Amino acid sequence: MALQKPDEPVVGGASQSLSLSRRKLLSAGAGLAAAAAAGCSSTSGSSAGAGASKSGGKTTLRLMSWEQFLPAERAAWFKVVNEFKAAHPNINVTWTGFSAETYTADVITQAQAGKIDADVIMCTPELATTLILKYNLGVPLQSITNSLGLKPISAHSSFESNGNLYGLGVIDVSFALVYDERILSAAGISHPPANLDDWLSNTKTLTHKPQQFGTALFNTVASGLAWFNQLQNFPLAYGGVWAKGKTLMLESDPVIKGMQYWLDLLNASGLAGTSETALLKLIYGDRTPLWPQVAAGMGTLKTLAPKLYPNMKSAPFPFPGKKAAARLHPLIVLKTSSNVDAAMELVKWIVTPKNLYYVNTTNGYPIIPFSNFANFEPQYETFLKAQPWASGFLEGDFVGEGELFGDYVFAFAELSNIIMTNMSSAISGSVTVAQAMKTAQSQATQQLAHLL
Repeated sequence: MALQKPDEPVVGGASQSLSLSRRKLLSAGAGLAAAAAAGCSSTSGSSAGAGASKSGGKTTLRLMSWEQFLPAERAAWFKVVNEFKAAHPNINVTWTGFSAETYTADVITQAQAGKIDADVIMCTPELATTLILKYNLGVPLQSITNSLGLKPISAHSSFESNGNLYGLGVIDVSFALVYDERILSAAGISHPPANLDDWLSNTKTLTHKPQQFGTALFNTVASGLAWFNQLQNFPLAYGGVWAKGKTLMLESDPVIKGMQYWLDLLNASGLAGTSETALLKLIYGDRTPLWPQVAAGMGTLKTLAPKLYPNMKSAPFPFPGKKAAARLHPLIVLKTSSNVDAAMELVKWIVTPKNLYYVNTTNGYPIIPFSNFANFEPQYETFLKAQPWASGFLEGDFVGEGELFGDYVFAFAELSNIIMTNMSSAISGSVTVAQAMKTAQSQATQQLAHLL
């Protein structure tokens, strides 16, 4: 299993190691989709001639993504797109894009130059919100969900503007609290934490160094987004967000309380300073009974964590309203396309329940970001029942990155680095959490305004 395989592209120029977590789990399950389907046209990088073209009476759409570069995932995507082409003989689809490591930077470069060389684009949550709100490049897509009868989960609000929905999630990377039911029961804990006091108390009860550590929390800057993707949830514990519009909220009471609570959990677990690699070994060894984590790739734990997997369950975070972050990866139809109608047909085909079910379950993404999805795909309910650990991921009220970060989502990578660097000082004890957030607020205000 590769311990440094990148997670996903992010907005911003800062270089980060985007580790664990979902990409690492998914890379371990590469056998899920071993070979690309034959007959799919694919290109890498940008090329001359943006947008849909027509040749010999046939419309050609360009689909921009990073998926064609992922051996474990591309076969399912190729199959769905090839079936679209077979069902629409007047439309051809070619793949374009960049690898995950450079994807966002390369897309933003094209957006800054005035036009993205695609008709339909797959995005990370930060990139999607940036293209929709900052560059105004999207086409309203609610007609697609209306025609299919699908209800987007609440995290889609990050892709809304002026009452229109511009992005439809096709990959859901949402958070819940994963736990080992056996270990909790042996410690006299009959249910997962129902509130913040429970979580901290349970963490203390379950920590028995050096054998066991209550809650698995990444906490080193070298862990990159493995740390920040967990950490970003904690302002929600007190009803807060990192920013509202162009106003940073790092010194607000909910953010400071959320960061202090996270630090209390970390200290109670005894894991401060633990490297990502070492923490993963503890997780896979079933030595961290509580784990804030995403559902994507969890099926691979059957092999990676054979002691944990049979007893693994999940619950929503014990935050007010069961709030948690959902990193939705949507498709956007670009308004610069010369054939928007055909592009919308492609997006509708992908989001059609039987196709979205196939690509997600094949690629190890068990949670599909439409609240009534099971009404249209009967296999989905059966599939979820076969994943007894998945229930907590279905109970949360999910918040998108745009709601969590306001306009600072445009500078997500840079802001996350500033926050992590200053929280590292709080972990070491050299400053208080309040002091760390005050410094982070000042640095972010000075350094990131030009990116908004």
